[in-house]
Amino acid sequence: MNYREETYPGDLSLLLVKANKIARTILKKLNFNNCPSINDLFFELHKTCGVQPEYSVIRNKKAFNELGYLPNIKSGKVKSNNEFKGLYVFGEEIKGKVTPVYVGISRTVYRRLRQHGFGKLHNESTLAYLMAKNEKEELTRASSSNSILEPKREILRNFKVVLYPVLNDYELYFYEVALAGILKTKWNTFRTH
Repeated sequence: MNYREETYPGDLSLLLVKANKIARTILKKLNFNNCPSINDLFFELHKTCGVQPEYSVIRNKKAFNELGYLPNIKSGKVKSNNEFKGLYVFGEEIKGKVTPVYVGISRTVYRRLRQHGFGKLHNESTLAYLMAKNEKEELTRASSSNSILEPKREILRNFKVVLYPVLNDYELYFYEVALAGILKTKWNTFRTH
């Protein structure tokens, strides 16, 4: 047990067995015909009043609910569950087959998906930044701009996405690394800062 009285798993090999089952489930879901993209899960709401047009990116609650991606935690000062804690996997369609390319985890997956697909800053759309930097090594966080990141965010918005609920923090972190290794995802990296 650690200082927060969080227990460690008794048998790590059982978590690895479960990670393999989760990986198989995710692969199947990514290749279902109705597997959504980030574009399917969010929509842009345009406001034209005022001097400059504004827009907001809104979560399509109906789409999330129909997929069974129901809120499982409370976030902020609300009284009922309004966020999804767990992992998410992006898949890219290549020659008719969806291949997992990134595993992420978050206490606020709904918000994190919106940031990946629509965030304006490098620290919001981190995967878009990584993809851009992979093409242009001299790119820095300071030099990254919306015009550089937007083409990569557009690609991301078309990635298929599967969510998987995990409430236990230890398991959540374990599964991120394990699934990236099992699925051999292209865009995960575990280099420390």
